[in-house]
Parts: sequence; C-alpha cells; structure tokens
Amino acid sequence: MDHPDASLEISLNLPEGWTFDLQLTRGEDQMHGGVAELREAGVLRCRMLVSNLDRDRKLALDRVATRVEFWLAEWQSRDHSGSTGFADL
Repeated sequence: MDHPDASLEISLNLPEGWTFDLQLTRGEDQMHGGVAELREAGVLRCRMLVSNLDRDRKLALDRVATRVEFWLAEWQSRDHSGSTGFADL
C-alpha cells in the first residue's frame, strides 16, 4: 500500500525555511505518480504534477528528488527582487 505522504522517504537539501510535500500514488498500470509541493516560509512556490515515474517505488522517488533539486537550483539562480505580476499559487 502506498503511503499518502512520501516526502519523508526522500532526502533533499532544502534551503532554510523551505518545506517539501509529496503525495505519491500507484496507478492501475503500476506506474507511480503524484503531486510534489515546495513552500518557502509557508508560501507555495511550486506544485509539480509528476507522472509515469517508474514501477519501482525507489526509482520513482529518486526521479522526484532529481526534478525537485533541479527546480530549486533554477529558482535560486533567478533574481527575486521585483514583482513579476504573477499571483500566489
């Protein structure tokens, strides 16, 4: 049986003040997928829909970790000093 909160199964180096949540499920085809969310100081900064990760849970979790780390690296490389005009998620 899949655990509703799979975020504790992934070791991530999150910046201070950030949290990570992952809801992982397995479909009828046995492929894992779900929703990953990253928050900075409680504010939702990223929601990723991840699908067709793998049938093996460990490989699926590794793929989520890679995607999250890539997103965080890209986020941290950008300037966040001005207003983008985008609304909060």
